[in-house]
Amino acid sequence: MPYPTLIAKKRSMRSETISMKKLFSSLALFCAAAASYAQGVDTIVEIPTAAYRSALVEIPIAQTTTASSSDQDLTMAGEYKSTKNVVEEQKPVCWNWYADFGYVSEYNFRGTNLTPDADGALFANVDVSKWGFTLGATGYLQLGTARAPSFSTGEGGGGGTGGVAGSGGGIVLGPYFPETVQTRFEELDVFLLYHREFGPIDVTVGNIGFFIERTAETFLTFPEATPLVFRGTYGPYPTVGNERFDRAFVKVGTYVIPHVQPWITYYQTLYNDGQDHRFYEAGHIPANGTFVFYGNRFNDNFHERNDELGGYLEGRLRGNFPIGEWVDFNPFGVISYSFHDRTEPVPDAIKFKDTLRGRSLVGWNVAQAGLELPIHLFHMLGSSSGPCAPPDLHVDLVPGFTYSHHISRPTAGTDRDEIFGGAKLAITF
Repeated sequence: MPYPTLIAKKRSMRSETISMKKLFSSLALFCAAAASYAQGVDTIVEIPTAAYRSALVEIPIAQTTTASSSDQDLTMAGEYKSTKNVVEEQKPVCWNWYADFGYVSEYNFRGTNLTPDADGALFANVDVSKWGFTLGATGYLQLGTARAPSFSTGEGGGGGTGGVAGSGGGIVLGPYFPETVQTRFEELDVFLLYHREFGPIDVTVGNIGFFIERTAETFLTFPEATPLVFRGTYGPYPTVGNERFDRAFVKVGTYVIPHVQPWITYYQTLYNDGQDHRFYEAGHIPANGTFVFYGNRFNDNFHERNDELGGYLEGRLRGNFPIGEWVDFNPFGVISYSFHDRTEPVPDAIKFKDTLRGRSLVGWNVAQAGLELPIHLFHMLGSSSGPCAPPDLHVDLVPGFTYSHHISRPTAGTDRDEIFGGAKLAITF
């Protein structure tokens, strides 16, 4: 077929082609709590260095913050943590470790809700730092079942949201509405980064690998189709499944402003691949001898994923204000710009690819603001008979929330204005 078409058939009758008016569109999770990292929203990892200095990496997660009152900073997945490494008899701190685990009501990555209408997600992070390098990982596990009124729920922002099919051969399908049901979502993000200071400027470079495992399927509903035998829901159709990404980044920031840390980060996708499809066929539910198929087996452009090697620019501002000895008040703000990295739906789409997956976004993406309230549960200083400083353990309970406003058109399953939050137990030593 030279052009994509939506086809409805009844197996007992001669097939008729219907032209469309508007054509279609773990970390073995929870790492042994000592070796994982992820993306608040976008995940950010900052590594302990010197006073108010940190290196940063980005991955999907909710923003949270950890222990403070320190000469060293660490931020995981948008989570800020200050730690003070106590030096016994001038012994050097040989290694810095960070770990956390918790719950977030929505896994929001770069403004996109990757678990829409699910029961939230569990996450865990771990990293270790030495000589300016940080190695870590993060894991996410969806709770419950996610649903979105879209052809897919891909990491780049989902797909198209339906349209109106044409008529032919006495069959009128009319408006159609997709729904994607995601029953499993697991993500493991692994990163390596290097941090260095140039006077008052902190520079961090690094690389993040994203490994997403997803089980999902799509259903199409035609509420006004005639004859009546074609009316109803069809499926399940295949949709976007497992995905793999590799992204490099550079972050520039400063910690010379007391209690306030601004930074800018640019991420560039180097590798983008995943389970995708170009032809879709399914029967009526319940079966009545009719079926609908669409797409083109031979056109590489008729697929659902955003497969661009896009870029992403993000500015962040974070505060850290101790309230007495037991609690910190840590507000933050984020604004971002997409260079084909995110996806946005196309209203009244005519092109088949736009109906099926939307289009990649070039423009302002999302603005977010929120706060974290690290509660310092306890601090324990160990002893050391070796060449390294003794372990300095900090344990914090960190509740927090994020308000997210989509500047661009939000993808299906993501509201223009959202509030989500959660809590984690954070450990530094």
